[in-house]
Amino acid sequence: MQPRTRIGLIVGVIGLVLNICVAGFIGICGPFLSLVAGGVAGFFAVRQEKPLTKNDGARAGATAGGIAGALIILGQIIGGLGALAYMQSTGTPTPFGQMPDLGDPATSIGFYAGGVGTALCFGVVGALLAAGAGAGAGYLGTSDQPTMPPPSQNIMS
Repeated sequence: MQPRTRIGLIVGVIGLVLNICVAGFIGICGPFLSLVAGGVAGFFAVRQEKPLTKNDGARAGATAGGIAGALIILGQIIGGLGALAYMQSTGTPTPFGQMPDLGDPATSIGFYAGGVGTALCFGVVGALLAAGAGAGAGYLGTSDQPTMPPPSQNIMS
């Protein structure tokens, strides 16, 4: 397995668990967590792979950050659904609309489908930010490799 994939999965799983908590309390902060996770994944991926050019480093970082961001989407959805379930079961007032009754399945399905859609929207934004941050960190984290000068041509006449 390539280091960019391995690092992306490791950071993604950690971010998934953290984002369940973050999305459960403050759902709009998930993209910021994705941004940080993508940057971390991109930086560590280029440290493992040691690409030769900055463009290769940006590609490796974007891949690692994108993988991490994709996993963090799941955390966003799980945390958002958990928050909705908690609010519905405890009767906590929501900042948006009315809480559906537990006995009305049609309204509950719409309520949770809206929650999944919102969490997915925030998650996709976060995944894009993670890939961009990974590319930036990969680009900046790649050291400039010295290139060999062309061989000198001494023409002896």
